[in-house]
Order: sequence, then structure tokens, then C-alpha cells
Amino acid sequence: MRDPFTAYSSTLRSRAGLLPFAALDRFCQDVVGHRLFSCSQFRFDAEGKGTAARIYTSDEANYPTSGLKEIVPNRWTGIVIDRRETFVANSVDGFADVFPDHAFIASLGLGSVVNLPVILNGAFLGTVNLLHERDYFGPSRLALLGQVEIAAQLAFLLARSDGSGRLA
Repeated sequence: MRDPFTAYSSTLRSRAGLLPFAALDRFCQDVVGHRLFSCSQFRFDAEGKGTAARIYTSDEANYPTSGLKEIVPNRWTGIVIDRRETFVANSVDGFADVFPDHAFIASLGLGSVVNLPVILNGAFLGTVNLLHERDYFGPSRLALLGQVEIAAQLAFLLARSDGSGRLA
């Protein structure tokens, strides 16, 4: 079996690479594991007000892509957007105060979350969101997020490309 980076690279080289977030989903499954995977994009205006949109999901039926929604400052935005650090919670109690849909998330059997900010050249591009059962994201799995970050930077960059390799 090929290592996850080789498989990811191969996928991006092929026509299947036209779906960089699907390739990233598979990569994250191979490297860290998840039961739900999504990517979110954020935009900020000159006054610093922001909007977010879920632009990819592994479960369109239960956790679909979405239109723009206003970013409401809370503990999560302070960690992920302001400080550009990874948010980790290994129980519903650990994220209930920042995710209004925490009860729905729990109903899907999901009890832990990682939100990895994707930063490239100082720009906040979005987040990679991994959800799994309670207590899943321990130290050994969190140590693998550096690999995910590199792959995520490439996926977000490719998603912004017009297909010629130049940024749109």
C-alpha cells in the first residue's frame, strides 16, 4: 500500500485531482481518521466582519455544504480565527458553548472535533474540520496535524485556481 502523501499526490495529478477537497478528505482519513470531514471558507470585509461557508462535506445528507453565514465572535473564533490555532474538543461538553448545533452533532454519534485553520502566506484561507467519536483526538493523532496542514494548504490553493495553476 502506498503512503498517504503518495496517494494524495497521485490523485491530484489525475483528473480526479479536480476535486481537491475530496482528495484531502481521503488523505485525512488515511492519516488521522474521521467520521465526518468538512472544509469551511471564511471572508472578511474591511471592518473585520466575516462570513463563513461550508464548501465541502463528506456527509451531504446530514451535514451539507452551506451558503454564507455571519461569524459570531465566541471562544472558537478567538482560538481559530484570531489566534490562528487549532481548536480541539474531545467531548460534546467541550464544544457545546461554541457550536449551536452541538446536539445535532452528538445525535450523529460524534463527540470530538478538530478545526484546523489553513493559513498560507499569512492569509487565513479556511478550516479543515474533523469529527469523530468522543476522546478520539488524543496526542498521537494531534501530532499528525502538521501533515494535514500541508495537504490542506495545497487543496485550498487548488480550489482557488482557475485550472491553469494560476490563482483566480
